[in-house]
Parts: sequence; structure tokens; C-alpha cells
Amino acid sequence: KKKKKKKTKKKKKKKSGHATIREELMDYSMLIGGRLVSGDNMLDVINPATEEPFARVPRASRAQLDEAVAAAMQAQKAWEARPMADRRARVEALSAAIADNESALARLITLEQGKPLPEAVGEVQWSVGYLAHTATLQLPDRVIQDDDEFFIETRHKPLGVVGGIIAWNFPLLLCCWKIGPALMAGNAIVLKPAPTTPVAALKLAEICADIFPPGLVNIITGDDDLGPQMSSHPGISKIGFTGSSETGKRIMAAAANSMKR
Repeated sequence: KKKKKKKTKKKKKKKSGHATIREELMDYSMLIGGRLVSGDNMLDVINPATEEPFARVPRASRAQLDEAVAAAMQAQKAWEARPMADRRARVEALSAAIADNESALARLITLEQGKPLPEAVGEVQWSVGYLAHTATLQLPDRVIQDDDEFFIETRHKPLGVVGGIIAWNFPLLLCCWKIGPALMAGNAIVLKPAPTTPVAALKLAEICADIFPPGLVNIITGDDDLGPQMSSHPGISKIGFTGSSETGKRIMAAAANSMKR
């Protein structure tokens, strides 16, 4: 008698496609008023090495921008009254916290921006050093004239809320370029990273939430329409921008109506 062969079903391997990749996406939150919040709509962030999305970030609404600015205006009043030593201690704490999160931040920079991991680590370390140096800076009053005729003195007074708009090539370092000086000068900040590289900035938002008073640092994400809304927002007193000349011209034009610095 011939033995019947048992038929075995081969398991088909599940094809990896866009749907599978989307299941693995990490969602990140914005920092508004000391709270980590999502948005009504989300944006995919593309890994340039695979050309596939690896994360999702919120697309801030106009209402959320207004909320961030209002929170910053409220927090700035108390921050301005703090002595320079307090401001310095918080910026130093941010520098130390970034150093503690070096591996995680460097990995995210590589995933979203594409630079090799050693260069991403270098960017994190540069950010740490930049903030540590910024925390040492002073803003002393300067007497220009003191005689029988006049007393003239230069004093550095905070402007209020700074809007930070940054480019894609140094996703973490450019955040620190905006946050450090703004806070040391007694201002609050609303920061918008580039829409193509927002993830390291939102990881930084998580770190900032544990260090600064609610509303002092707000980090929001969105598409190309968010920058013009910030540039023309009446509650923002200054725009700090790093990016292309053409974009800079548009920001200057949008900021002109409200006489922003």
C-alpha cells in the first residue's frame, strides 16, 4: 500500500506595503501651554533613506497657534521678572537634559533628516555646547553719558513673545539657537520646525515640558501655511528665522504690518 503524503499548507508571507508601515508609525505631540497635545489633522514624516513615512506629527490649527501665543504671553510676564540667575539655571538644565537624551535625539535626526548617525550625534553635542555657552552670557546695562547735562543708559528689555521658524538641515541645533537667546533675554517663545523635519523638535518639546514653566516654551508643527500665520500674528513681537532668502523675504513682508523685530 502506498502511503498518502500529507499536504502541508505553506504560509504566505505578508507583503510589506504602505499599510503595514503606517501601523508602525510613531505619533508625536506638540507642546502648548505646558501640555503635550495632538491636532485635528496629522502629517506624515518621511525617512529620506527609505522614502517611507516613519512618524506622524500634528498639523496645528489657527486656534492652536492662538492658544500657544496666549500661553506664551501669560508665561512671559512672570519669566521677565525672574533674575538672570534663574533663567541661566533653566537653560543649563535644558543643555544637560539634551545631553542625557543624546542617543534618542541623534537617531531621530538621522531618521527624519538623513545625515549619518555620527553627524547627528555631533549635532546633539553642538546643541548641548551652544546652550551651555548661551547660559553664561550677560545683558548688563551700559552707561553712555553721565554728566551734569545728561544721564543716558542702554537697558535690555524683553520684547514679549518670540516666534521661531527654522529650516530642515539642523533640526535640533536650530531649535536651540532660537530657544536659548530668547529665554535668556526674558522672552517666551513659540517655535515651528520645518514640516519635513519636525520630530527631533517634538522630542525636545517633551524635554522642555519638564524644565520650563507652562507656556514659556511652545513647540508647534504644521505645513507651509503655519509660518505666514506666525509672521503676521499680532501677539508675536519678534520673528527669529533661519532658512532661505526667498522665505525670509516673505516673512519680512508678513511681519511688516505689525512692525515685528
